[in-house]
Amino acid sequence: MRKMFIALTAGVVAAGSLGFATPATAYNKEAFAYSASHFLDSNQLPAEFRAKKGIQISVGEPAFKPFVCSTPGDNGTEINMNTPIRNSNGSYNLRNKNLGLFINVNEYKSNVAAEKAFEKLTKDIKKCDGSTTGSYTDDDGTVYPYETLVTSGNIPAVTVVGVQSIFLNQNSNNAAAGDQPAFLNDSFNIFTLVNNVIIATQSSTGSALNLTPKQKKAMERIANSMVTAWVN
Repeated sequence: MRKMFIALTAGVVAAGSLGFATPATAYNKEAFAYSASHFLDSNQLPAEFRAKKGIQISVGEPAFKPFVCSTPGDNGTEINMNTPIRNSNGSYNLRNKNLGLFINVNEYKSNVAAEKAFEKLTKDIKKCDGSTTGSYTDDDGTVYPYETLVTSGNIPAVTVVGVQSIFLNQNSNNAAAGDQPAFLNDSFNIFTLVNNVIIATQSSTGSALNLTPKQKKAMERIANSMVTAWVN
């Protein structure tokens, strides 16, 4: 039997960030049970993402549109997905502490609703491409420099019923300032449309190290395996 920890909270993973929404007071027990039993086991992950046993899973009904990214520039605007009716998030305990792996499933009320959400995401995600360099100053006058590079595109290797997945790669470099340490991170997210859900498969480094081409290829395998796990 799979070892699993289930938290009844709502979570969304996108563009290198983990956000939480307030769960509804009532929930569909059957839907929760389905979500909790349809993630990949840790032993199903490729060698590049070897993990300890156990998956932390949260399931909830989001109260807001899932954040995807911000457009370049100091006055950049947020890009969000259409609000799903349910969100399921799985977090893995990887043996390589320089990596994080999260799988997020946004469920919509119908296949048509999911298709519309994916079409919108495919169009909007391109707005986040580009490099942003700047700084912000806090109340005590400390200046915090930052630099972010975002790219997006298609993932032909993860195609479901003729629809190619899309990716978002965000590389962040926030210099140390004041009493705050530097924040360095490389995040790669694959969005996949399958039936009435959009599955987001994300890895991040949380360091100056970038994800390697081999690791990104392994993520494609994870994304394909997750499609099978979710629909079976």
